[in-house]
Amino acid sequence: MRRRGGALAAAAVPLCVVIGLACGAMPGGAPASDGPSRAEHAAAEGSAERSYKVSQEPREERVAPAPAAEPPLARQLEARAVYHDDFARGVVYTWTTAEQVEALRASRALLVATSTTHGRPSPFNRALARLAEDAEGPGAAIARALVEDPQLQRRRYAWTSPYATTLGLAARRYGDALVAVELDSSAYVLRFMPYEDAPLAAVDLRGVAVPLSEVAAHPERLGAVYHARDGPRAAIAFREYVLCNPAMIASWSLATPALAELVAEERAMLRRLREGPFAGLPTPAVRAASAPAWRAVVDAPNLIERWRASLAFDNERYQPSPENLAAIERALAGYDGRGPPLIVTRAPLRGAPPAPR
Repeated sequence: MRRRGGALAAAAVPLCVVIGLACGAMPGGAPASDGPSRAEHAAAEGSAERSYKVSQEPREERVAPAPAAEPPLARQLEARAVYHDDFARGVVYTWTTAEQVEALRASRALLVATSTTHGRPSPFNRALARLAEDAEGPGAAIARALVEDPQLQRRRYAWTSPYATTLGLAARRYGDALVAVELDSSAYVLRFMPYEDAPLAAVDLRGVAVPLSEVAAHPERLGAVYHARDGPRAAIAFREYVLCNPAMIASWSLATPALAELVAEERAMLRRLREGPFAGLPTPAVRAASAPAWRAVVDAPNLIERWRASLAFDNERYQPSPENLAAIERALAGYDGRGPPLIVTRAPLRGAPPAPR
């Protein structure tokens, strides 16, 4: 599984190392995190004029330049960047509450909430239902599987870096406890951009395009959906990873030393940005929209472009002012890692397809 840069990958290594050393059953019954796609989100509309292509070949590893050529801050942000044409990520993080942590510890069930658990369905679930009803072909079949298949109906919302969602999209935060989730190496990641002419695309964890007909034939390999709404008419542009299949979650963990180290690393990064390169940004640079930086990988992005490419929400509270960076850091300082480490690892599936090579 590819990683952007070394910092974020290193934080996930302890989680990978324990796979196969611990095993937990995953019965249902515990409340799940609301996540970024709850009903508090404003319904958004996007443009149907763009096309985002994914590669037909495995992505080449980006060789990190020597530290003198690329400062550590740039590498840290690049490790967290996500683009519409580069969205295959195997490790994501989801915030939750202390009460939900107790339920997770008791049940070992990470995915519990359905589209109706919290009342009105989220924008993701509403758009998915429309696609299932209106579309034809493999895209409609995939949407119907996500709506109707009991194995794929439960959700949890996540992102690739904790700092980018700790303040939430609206006024309500998601909690101070953090869960790390690692997908199975054979999982597919589906891109869902509801208002595009071609709303669906899929890749494996190498970033290689997977035909939608293949996904429709094997929906059991769906691990997550990269859901993005950033059209010009969107009230607030946002994106998220929607975990949808417990069978494609290799492991999840909470209250681990690796998570505490990741939070500490991100707090230090935010302080350095606030006191250094982002200390005196001109107002237009601070207030510029982040969503344009999500569209495609670019060569040699500058530091502020990397910051924007790492974000899940294009709202005022994540604009790179010193005050906002301090607020994000304060939220991370409240990280709740109480209790013994918990690592739940799924046993290998019998008859599962081979992992990508």
